[in-house]
Parts: sequence; structure tokens; C-alpha cells
Amino acid sequence: MKKRIFILTFILVVLSGGIIAAGRTRVSVTIPERGQEERPKFCATRVISEQGVVNAREALGEPDGRYAEITPGGQMVLLMENRIYPSTTFDDGIVFVKEESDYGLEGWFPVSGSQKDPGFAWMPLIRGQSSGGFRVGLVDALAGNAGVNMIRISNNDTKPILVDAVAGYGR
Repeated sequence: MKKRIFILTFILVVLSGGIIAAGRTRVSVTIPERGQEERPKFCATRVISEQGVVNAREALGEPDGRYAEITPGGQMVLLMENRIYPSTTFDDGIVFVKEESDYGLEGWFPVSGSQKDPGFAWMPLIRGQSSGGFRVGLVDALAGNAGVNMIRISNNDTKPILVDAVAGYGR
């Protein structure tokens, strides 16, 4: 009899734990790769352009729980406080979003022309190792690129994307 009570109690505890866990909302937490925390971090300071964005300025500065909403098909261009340079071991920057989303991420790179009159183009940034992380391609750096300071986020999803902040890591 005691064994049955123990088994029934155990089953109730396991089931109630599962019910509590199922009721929790999934929160997307962006955790920098180990070692990143020692690198200086800087954030976007200005909205250069926006199309289909609500509260674009909420994406500026440090992550604070307030979000810019990029509607499906919309995009936002942000100016970073400093240039983001490629790293050989870590992510070069990170996009803080409320939940996982399908977004395009590009940087404004010099691609041709002279030093006095360079030509620029939007080029894709590489997905990084950490959630929301991105990398500036080493190929771009080897081609004489001095880093990137403008980031474009485009919503490729069918639902809005909520962006809290964009940060870059110093050398």
C-alpha cells in the first residue's frame, strides 16, 4: 500500500512539473560566446532609414526590453557607435530580438572606386556562433575593408520582428 502511494505521489509530482513547464513562455535569451564578455561592446546610435518600422528608435542603445517592430517586408538601417571589424574567433556583433525570427542582415561595405571616392554596396553578414550573433566576413577585410558601421535588418518573415538592440564588439 505504501509503495502504491509513493508511486502515485511520484507520478503526480512529475505530471505537475510538466504542466508548469508547458505553461511557461519561451523567452529568447541572447548569451554571448564565452570570452566575448571581455571585449568592449558598443551599440547602434542612430536610425538612418526605416520602412515598415514602428518605434524604430527603440532599437538604439543597450538592450532595455523596449522593441522596434519591423513589419513583414520592412527594413531598418542603423548607424553603429563604432566600426565593427572581423574577428578570427568570436562573433563580431549581435542582434537582440524578442524571439527567433527570419531576418536578413547586411553591412554597408566599400566595394570599388578610389580611396577618395569609394563605391559602397550592401553585403550579407554571416550568421555567428551565438544566438543572434553575426560575423563580418574576413574576405571583406582582406579586400581592404576597414570594417562596417551601418547595419540593415530586413524582415523576411511573415510576422513582425521585434528588435531590442544591435551591438558590435571591439577588437
